[in-house]
Amino acid sequence: MFMIWKFTTAVFLFVFLLSGNLTGQELLPVKKSEFVDNEPNRKQAFAQVKEASELYQKGIGYVPLSLNLFLSAYNLNNNNPELNYNIGLCYLISGPRDAALSYLLAAKSANADISADIHFLIGLAYKYQNNFSDAIIHFKMNKELIQQNKYKEQKELLPISDKHIQECRSGRLLMKNSLDLEIQPVEGNVNSEFDEFNPQIIDSNLFFSSRRGLENDSRSPEDQKFFEKLFKASKSEVLDIEVREEKNNLGENVNSTLLSKFDDKQFVFYNSNSGAGDLFLAEKERGKWKIGRAIKFINEKDSRESSASLPQSGDEIYFVSNRKGGFGDCDIYFCKKESESKWSKPINIGGDINTEYDEGDVFISADGTKLFFSSKGHNTMGGYDIFKSDRQDDGTWSKPINLGYPINSTDNDITYYEDQNGVFYFASERSGGKGGFDIYCQKIPEPVIEEVAEEVIVEPVIELPETKIEVPVTLPLVSFKSEAVAITETPVKQELVEEDFVYRVQIAAARKEMDPKDLFKRYKGGEVIDHLFVENWHKYTIGGFLTFKEATKYRDACGVKDAFVVLFKGGYRLGIARRPFEAN
Repeated sequence: MFMIWKFTTAVFLFVFLLSGNLTGQELLPVKKSEFVDNEPNRKQAFAQVKEASELYQKGIGYVPLSLNLFLSAYNLNNNNPELNYNIGLCYLISGPRDAALSYLLAAKSANADISADIHFLIGLAYKYQNNFSDAIIHFKMNKELIQQNKYKEQKELLPISDKHIQECRSGRLLMKNSLDLEIQPVEGNVNSEFDEFNPQIIDSNLFFSSRRGLENDSRSPEDQKFFEKLFKASKSEVLDIEVREEKNNLGENVNSTLLSKFDDKQFVFYNSNSGAGDLFLAEKERGKWKIGRAIKFINEKDSRESSASLPQSGDEIYFVSNRKGGFGDCDIYFCKKESESKWSKPINIGGDINTEYDEGDVFISADGTKLFFSSKGHNTMGGYDIFKSDRQDDGTWSKPINLGYPINSTDNDITYYEDQNGVFYFASERSGGKGGFDIYCQKIPEPVIEEVAEEVIVEPVIELPETKIEVPVTLPLVSFKSEAVAITETPVKQELVEEDFVYRVQIAAARKEMDPKDLFKRYKGGEVIDHLFVENWHKYTIGGFLTFKEATKYRDACGVKDAFVVLFKGGYRLGIARRPFEAN
């Protein structure tokens, strides 16, 4: 009599979205007979479904191609619940993530039992649309289903759902206190359908990383995306913005990128082919980057050192590493320069900045007074958010503050950079871009000129000889951008009050619809008996109670020995209730 759910390991994908470790994921199988349904023109479309499923299995880099094939098949049959589910899942992986919602809702509408994680996925889709209240409801419904029906294979989703609920609450506060500034994608063809990130301004040129590529180019075995390469965008006489790849001596099949200036001649580069990923010094010679010696005082044999940044003084370096002994998987560390050729051992920056979640993409301002970094912890509104910490008088760093909306979003926001004029750049996976991560920058507003009204003074009329009158010059008043402010979270109203849920008492269930006489033999009370057909079972319930306590009291008094309490939400039967639902 329990609901039998189809289980998909898509749950592991979202463990990846939370922790960065991809374990595996599966689509729901689309049955040919149900998809074709005696429509000959759907046979070719089903071949696209099969091809899409095969591409999907190759890795995340192939998901956009898989999605396009699924959408093509969808044009000939948009009612198949498994196809709708798979399209929604692909959108959640490859983006735009806010496009997933309609397909997941359609899948659930066509088959309420489509998957054990359907409410979790719908919660994610609502979250990416900034609909935090509905997202919280579905995350809590997902938790309730796991706890009431004891789905052991889905227990991993309980803490993940709690994390998403907290992010929704943070998002609601951050959007309520949004900053008075505008951001925009960088000009020209810097952004593409692939990932662009890690912007740097060097000699008035924009350097950035991209995972763009052609069909036959090599792909990284980790995620099957094209290898990361360095590009430079500069002004051109022919084009407004000319984008060219910056070659280096590491070859093609490697993820490598420019991270920071090290001194007057050298730069810090990342090289994925060294250990688990290490930092190197590089110089540019005859138009090509020469990656030289490893930064031995930072790199460790079995750990990955990725992001790095130095202030203009060059007397300290901040970097990110997943070495053992940190607060989370990836932490921020620093080294101080002790002499011209000697640096201190790496020091963890501490628990005020590092969390049990990932920190990454560190950047220190040129004057060394501000530290920016990405984090999945603190009061993030989703995935990685960008945070700022100020250096205090004693040299320590202040408690970080979220840079707020619209810099941060419910998607991943990373690789913050600020030039010497205070103009900032960063990368984001948010919807509305060209695809994947796009690079955004601060939109510099036009100066707001306020006319200064001239005071009118009534003077006595005096006959004077005609003279030339000079009018005072009106000075422009320019408005500047406001600073991000720390937001202190206030108690959030209960998003999901118990009145949203209804407890009923189930008195009977049968494969065939029961005769009213048989029902009245089992139940002799006066309550209206509600008939529900679920999973080929006819189920009969009575009452409607706001609390579990009221429902159990009525169950014990209704006269049906094997009656039990079930929980409903919006007419949808969640399952047997064995304890009160926790709304907070």
